[in-house]
Amino acid sequence: MSWIRRVLGNSATSDDPAAHAVSVRARYTEALMASAAVRSVGLGQDTDGNPVIVVGVAGSDAPATTLPRTLEGVPVVVQPVGTFTTRERPAAPRGGRADSAGD
Repeated sequence: MSWIRRVLGNSATSDDPAAHAVSVRARYTEALMASAAVRSVGLGQDTDGNPVIVVGVAGSDAPATTLPRTLEGVPVVVQPVGTFTTRERPAAPRGGRADSAGD
């Protein structure tokens, strides 16, 4: 069973590294998101399956040096994610026709 399932299933114990990572992320998300470069804060795994805090930053030029390398012993991994934008949903056609310009 993966560590995230243990955490989400509430079966994590206090000495569980995944449970520790979840609580650390919860405590530091607001402070991390206060940086203009930070776009997201989440959880992930390193190549050995250990929990890490993943911080998504805008572009690859974001100053990773200003972000901590660890938080309470949990490694912080910085991932360039670019800039998020919203798209407007196209208006629904009137009368059920896609083109009503000829009316």
